Amino acid sequence: MTRTKKYFLLVLTICFCHVIAMYAQNNPQQQIDSLTTVLKTAKEDTNQVRALIKLGNIYRNTDIDKCKIISEKMLLLSEKLNYQKGIAKAIYLQGFIDYSKGDFEKAKEKYTKALNIYEGMKSKTDAGQMIYNLGIIAAYTGDYVLANRNFFKALHVYESVNDNKEISDCYIVIANIYGKMGNDKKELEYHTKALKIKIELNDKCGISSCYLNIGTVNAHLLQYDSALVYSFKAYKIAEEIQNQKWMLSALGNIGAILTIQGKTKEGLGYLLKSLELAQKNGDKEAVATTTNMIGTSYYKIGNFNKAKEYFEQALAIAKSINNKSEISQSYENLASNSAEMKNYEAAYDYHKLFSNIKDSILNENNSDQISEMGTKYETEKKDSEIKLLNKDKQIQSADIKQQKIIIWFGAAGLLIVLFFSFLIFRESKQKQKANIEISKQKEIIAKKNKDITDSINYAKRIQNAMLPHRRDIWFNFPHSFVLFKPKDIVSGDFYFFHKTNRLSFIGAVDCTGHGVPGAFMSMIGAGNLNNAVSQSYDTSEILSILNKGIKTALKQTESNESTRDGMDIALCSVDIENRIVKYAGANLPLWIIRKGQTVVEEIKATKTAIGGLTEDNHFFETHEFQFQQGDTFYIFTDGYADQFGGKNGKKLMTKTFKETLLAIQNLPMKEQRNHLDNFIENWKSVAEQVDDILIIGVQL
Repeated sequence: MTRTKKYFLLVLTICFCHVIAMYAQNNPQQQIDSLTTVLKTAKEDTNQVRALIKLGNIYRNTDIDKCKIISEKMLLLSEKLNYQKGIAKAIYLQGFIDYSKGDFEKAKEKYTKALNIYEGMKSKTDAGQMIYNLGIIAAYTGDYVLANRNFFKALHVYESVNDNKEISDCYIVIANIYGKMGNDKKELEYHTKALKIKIELNDKCGISSCYLNIGTVNAHLLQYDSALVYSFKAYKIAEEIQNQKWMLSALGNIGAILTIQGKTKEGLGYLLKSLELAQKNGDKEAVATTTNMIGTSYYKIGNFNKAKEYFEQALAIAKSINNKSEISQSYENLASNSAEMKNYEAAYDYHKLFSNIKDSILNENNSDQISEMGTKYETEKKDSEIKLLNKDKQIQSADIKQQKIIIWFGAAGLLIVLFFSFLIFRESKQKQKANIEISKQKEIIAKKNKDITDSINYAKRIQNAMLPHRRDIWFNFPHSFVLFKPKDIVSGDFYFFHKTNRLSFIGAVDCTGHGVPGAFMSMIGAGNLNNAVSQSYDTSEILSILNKGIKTALKQTESNESTRDGMDIALCSVDIENRIVKYAGANLPLWIIRKGQTVVEEIKATKTAIGGLTEDNHFFETHEFQFQQGDTFYIFTDGYADQFGGKNGKKLMTKTFKETLLAIQNLPMKEQRNHLDNFIENWKSVAEQVDDILIIGVQL
């Protein structure tokens, strides 16, 4: 992640915190003393519960352990008095404690319980707050669709009671969710709605926050002049009310935007102010981030000694708070800076440290959780199949037994009509009982299937965390798009992005299989690809290293028992300054459409896959081409061209794919993505998607 990008994400991260936290109590100790006096003198009645509620709200933001004690006392007293509001508030506070400690499942359970009580009491505002909190949990766990659904529910509740403050807070989190989903237009729309209400309420802290958010979105849209205007507005108000948090964020954004615009020295001044404020507030994470950015600014203007000084400071601070992301960035910066200072031994050592910690971060975030998801998926799938098979056998057995009884009855005749009636009655009862049992088992199986789906959805969030953020791609390639449409919940295709100081790497990868098996392969592939890029910047050598890594990871040999799984890849390195693109591919080509031309140039890939039967020392050819402004290149997997549909239910094929790209060349890249998406959906119609789809387009 680039340094400037981190400032922009900082604003959004802050806004995901509980909105009430932005407005601290003016004099909490005075209120604590007053409420403690009330508790000592009040009887055990609802007045004492109300005092406990107020005290719990104060400790919620100052001392979470004391808040826990207060909530337990509140719950016991409220249950004794059968005071529903007190019970709900106590449960909510306990949920907030779980949420603060990162136990989102327990927090979700308690918020839901409190919500049910508030809905039973017809307390709309309190119910809205619980729905809002459930949205916050969904956002933190990566389920942005559910988060937005909850925030819109809360919004409707607050609109019904005309609570403008809560309405504006809902607008802010809805905007941030749209931002996480990549919908900049909607994000800007809802931040603007929030700003309008904050101005009406004269909520200066909220106004400053909204200006920051709008400035951030404008920066993402490459509207840097507008982004600066809003960032300066945010800083002016934050300074007026002495809100250190927003002042720090605004200064960081201003410095980052000016740096992007090439005004490095001017931007450096604001970054130094931001650093001074972060140090004053004791915000070590912001200090580390800002210090790295300042070092990058000195690096850009060629003052490598000064850059080294700041990079080393950032590394020391990041280590002191064990911030692995900043440690990784510091090592990478020091490696590049050492190379510029001709200290190649130090550059090598720093790059090795950078590679090791990057692998450590990837492994910590993904490996254990993916393994657990895979084991759970396979085990529960087998259990469901076995139980369903056993029930089918029981049904068949019961039917055979009934047929024998009917045959016996026909032979016995009228003399045993009464006895037969008894048997029929008994059999009916048995079958009814069996049907009830089968129904229960079907419910169990349905629940198991839901659990499996939930597990895979969780795996999807892990896989999404592995993928580069698309805004990082847009930041480096402003005129680009990524169309990513997994066949199932998780995908065997994945896209790759890596940035060095001079080169930007971008790749499209198609692993063996799709769904859960494909996702396993994509995790292995992503880890090995990151490792390969940390060892070399040559696209040919990267694919060779990747090939060896995959074969080692999957223990692939010449033996027939060895797996033949692998992957196809198209990988490009782009040198913007010298206008050079280098491409190497394994079975996946690169297409170029020159500005103003009506033909698709194709650079063919090396005709062998990564892994599987490919030899350990196989050579993958690199192709180099010069580009002019307005040229566009595309890399993609085979899912788009292989999709069945159209009038005759046939494959779309590469010919139609090329014709479609040529037809949309005059459109902006985002509109090209939307056109390709709509085209494949219309082509597919009611047919099933046959494979994962991935297309990356970059206009240079």
